[in-house]
Amino acid sequence: MLDSVSSIAAFATQMSTQKIAQEIDIEVLKKAQDMQVQQGKDALQLIASAAVVSADRVDVHV
Repeated sequence: MLDSVSSIAAFATQMSTQKIAQEIDIEVLKKAQDMQVQQGKDALQLIASAAVVSADRVDVHV
């Protein structure tokens, strides 16, 4: 009987640990996605700042 209780407790602990690890993985993924979105916005802003000044000139000042 004690082995059954120990097995159930060990299983519950393992399930809890797996759940926490999965939640951490999800948060890391969300952070990576947020960073990608920000990098995309920054890239678009950089492209927009390098807009053509006139039809025959391109602003390439760095």
